[in-house]
Amino acid sequence: MKKPSAIKRIIAVLLLLPLTLCVLFGVFALISVSKNGRIISSNYTVISSKLTGGLRIALISDLHARVYGDDNEPLVDLVRSSSPDIICLGGDMFEGHLLNEQFEPFLSLIERLAEIAPVYYVPGNHDYLAYGGATVRGNREFTGYDSRSGEIAVLEAAGAKFLESEYVDVEINGQNLRIGGYYPLAFQLEDETDEEFAARIAFLGEFAAYDGYKLLLSHRPDTFIYEDAAVDWDIDLVLCGHTHGGVIRLPLIGALWTSEGFFPKYDMGEFDLGSMKMIITSGLNGYGRIPRVFNPPEIAVIDLAPAE
Repeated sequence: MKKPSAIKRIIAVLLLLPLTLCVLFGVFALISVSKNGRIISSNYTVISSKLTGGLRIALISDLHARVYGDDNEPLVDLVRSSSPDIICLGGDMFEGHLLNEQFEPFLSLIERLAEIAPVYYVPGNHDYLAYGGATVRGNREFTGYDSRSGEIAVLEAAGAKFLESEYVDVEINGQNLRIGGYYPLAFQLEDETDEEFAARIAFLGEFAAYDGYKLLLSHRPDTFIYEDAAVDWDIDLVLCGHTHGGVIRLPLIGALWTSEGFFPKYDMGEFDLGSMKMIITSGLNGYGRIPRVFNPPEIAVIDLAPAE
């Protein structure tokens, strides 16, 4: 039998190599998807001269009504094992249009988390309108409430402090903090008058007028990453979700797409926006029927520490 020439062998290898790489990628992607029932924790340390001691935050976001194990026991156990001083819920914890079906399991989760540490909650775009009517405008989901539903009282009775254009001043481990929540965008929209914009951002001005450490929960990174919004507000740390880490990530490259666009910069992790720090968790669920790939579900554990 005549052996193939060296050139033919090289051509065969060049043809088979992409196919082999695709097969390997597919195998590892399937392995990644198969592990989506296991939650990991991503850890961050944020240093501030405003602090004289430390405290720990557990950030949970984008559960989208998913239930892990029996009554979210693995999620609660992971939060408990991180020993947080406060627990922050970054929104999209359930689907607003399925409120009646999902609210009881969500309240059960809140009650169990509240046994671990104080819980603070800002709504996201999927659960935002479950808590009240929105002003009727083209970009109404970005502009705030014009009414509030009874679910807020039920949520707070379960143990979570609801924060939407609201804040509380607290002392934790001897540290003075202002903790707030803000869903709308921090810059002016095209169809928004100067008066409407001024009324909407009045909260941010009041929130920032504080000498202690300022921690803001804001579901969408979009709130501050556009139009230089971050440099306009003196806020120490903003905690976000919403991106799902891009859902599908490529090794060494990162997210393929988020609402920011293709190959986004602000997909997940820690970012410096002038004097503001932003931490984005990739959250706990996929996007509809699209599974997370190379992107395990996570909670973020953030240690606030004093400068030396």
